[in-house]
Amino acid sequence: MSLLPLLSTMLIAQVATYGGPAQEVLALLEPPAWVVDGVPDTVWILVEATYAEQNDDRAKEMLVDAEAHARAAVEGHENDVGRRFALAVVLGRRADKEGGRTKVKVASECHKEVKAVLELAPQLPQARYLIGRLYAAVQRMGWVRRWIATNLLGGSELKKATWEAAEAHLVFAEEAQPEVSDYHLQLAALYGDTDRPKLAFDEVQHVFELPATTPREIAVLNQATKLELRLLN
Repeated sequence: MSLLPLLSTMLIAQVATYGGPAQEVLALLEPPAWVVDGVPDTVWILVEATYAEQNDDRAKEMLVDAEAHARAAVEGHENDVGRRFALAVVLGRRADKEGGRTKVKVASECHKEVKAVLELAPQLPQARYLIGRLYAAVQRMGWVRRWIATNLLGGSELKKATWEAAEAHLVFAEEAQPEVSDYHLQLAALYGDTDRPKLAFDEVQHVFELPATTPREIAVLNQATKLELRLLN
């Protein structure tokens, strides 16, 4: 069996454990909304599969494989927006999963890649979301951890992160693609982190209005439910 059908079968089997209707599971064979033209199928399927994988070690292995595919696709096609974006997405997802020095290194690489994408396509909402989410994650570190990460651990690229820049990028992405639930979730989380609970509560409601049929959407829905509970308490 070739890699793409194998990954598709694995992904469908994993998502089926959530009890979704058959037609929703079969819909996973189509690229989700975050995928832009040029993203290799093997990359987006591996990334989506990590949202359904409960074992962090296996998820990290998937992302290492996805990064290898993404880097191979970029080689010789450095000006291809989709291929560069695919690599940025994998690095961003790896930054979610890794810890310590590796997390900072991967996040810094993600920043470089997404900046390269934005130089090629400044208005690409998926890239604006990615850099906004990255900036927000850096701001959540607190000033001591942020200083260590940006000055001692090789994350100097991340010094550009501010709450204001993060919000501007996330708002742009949300307005451009309101059908992507994670844009609403990340913007709601930012509002909560910047002491605007009313805006956060209103924003998170948009997540519940959207379908949750892919692994990422299911994960976003679960996170939105937890965020809503925190905002209500």
